[in-house]
Amino acid sequence: MRRTAPVIVLAAAAALLLSACSGSGAKSDAASTPKASTAKTADLGCDIKPGDVSNGVKVTGAVGSAPTVDVAKGLTAKTEERTVLTTGTGVKPAAGTSVVVGFAAYDSTSGASISAPFGWGETKGELIIQLGDGTKVPGLTHTFGCAPVGSRIVYAAPASTAFGSADNVSSNFTDGSVKATDTIVFTGDVLEAIPQRADGADQAPKAGFPTVKLASDGQPKVTYDKASTPPSATEIEVLKKGTGAVVKAGETVTVQYQGTEWKSGKIFDESWGTAHGGTFPSTPASFPTTGVVKGFSDALVGQPVGSQVLVVMTPADGYGANPPANQTTITKDSTLIFVVDILYTAPTPAQQ
Repeated sequence: MRRTAPVIVLAAAAALLLSACSGSGAKSDAASTPKASTAKTADLGCDIKPGDVSNGVKVTGAVGSAPTVDVAKGLTAKTEERTVLTTGTGVKPAAGTSVVVGFAAYDSTSGASISAPFGWGETKGELIIQLGDGTKVPGLTHTFGCAPVGSRIVYAAPASTAFGSADNVSSNFTDGSVKATDTIVFTGDVLEAIPQRADGADQAPKAGFPTVKLASDGQPKVTYDKASTPPSATEIEVLKKGTGAVVKAGETVTVQYQGTEWKSGKIFDESWGTAHGGTFPSTPASFPTTGVVKGFSDALVGQPVGSQVLVVMTPADGYGANPPANQTTITKDSTLIFVVDILYTAPTPAQQ
């Protein structure tokens, strides 16, 4: 489904915080589909206590807007510290939930800014974190985990702890600007919690389309006659009609998805289910509409958030002569069926 895109889309200034395993973020093969996380679920950091560093960081401004942050040079945290400056009144996201956050990062040992305030104002909605995803920097989950929507938090820790290891620090900061022993400060707001499934109104099914039944958690099961002739043109059916923002071309979307190859009837990739390589019951994917095959993009653009769509796409609108290199189900002649829950949309960063 996807050509190239990181699982979480960040501006360049924040991209170094994406991955606990490398400094560049999770990248896929040029024609690969996104894969759910295979890491163990991380602790959300609910038991982390305030300390002298997290209490000593001065943050001013209203929650939901880019703050002014004053981090004194020379502060040292020996372990993780977390101070909740404002406790929100919104939903408290559980492990596995993706949250939209505003974020800034600092090195309190040197007094330098690592990432200028990002995710508010014009960049609002462009920083999405799945709480507990062990493939990402653990300090991100420990900053925003266990905090209701509307909360503002300050987190401080040795860099090796915040990034998961000393090696992760050195791979993220190849110029040596941040050392493993430095104290890192993260601060930010929990702006929104992204639903785990489409919640739009059910639509009358179209005759001749594959039928879709949903499990209790929202995972789809597609039924159709595999021996039948697939459509000669890409066709799209709206299964649920949402009422949220309409997806525009070039925006970054967060979705649940399941992909089936028509002839074999095999599910070749999906964001649902631990049986398919994920840590959580679902691991939504975020990517720009320009970073996926044409049939998938066509199914998203123009649809409101909260919708569930089914798209049957021809080989030409799928992978065509360039099937994904990381699997054997799809061929150059494969018609593909995707069921997609559209959960969130936001402008794509100009840097991407």
